[in-house]
Amino acid sequence: MDQETKALCLDVARAVMRKQPPSGGLPLASTVGSDLADMLALELASRLAAVMPPALVRTIGEDLLEGADAIAEFVYGDAADKRKVYHLVQNGRFPAFRLGDKVCARKSIILGWIERQEEALRDA
Repeated sequence: MDQETKALCLDVARAVMRKQPPSGGLPLASTVGSDLADMLALELASRLAAVMPPALVRTIGEDLLEGADAIAEFVYGDAADKRKVYHLVQNGRFPAFRLGDKVCARKSIILGWIERQEEALRDA
């Protein structure tokens, strides 16, 4: 994982430690003290970095899959499986949208959708 992603994870973790709880009260950093808050933020950042999807992208353009060929390549490893993509989209069983006449999807959304499918199977 690159340094920029690690820095992002640390920024998120520090913000979590300083955020005031929605129910009121003090932020966690104020409650546990700054030294412990920094240690907790480092641990949280490490755990965030460990679960970051490998398809983490910096722009929507890098996240966007344009066309059934690109989606099939991403999901199935072969653009020839584009008919499967069309079938899933047509039946409303796949997280896709249209830009004009092209079927499109976002890599990050597909990865989340796959994780939810896996969780549903585990919970069943």
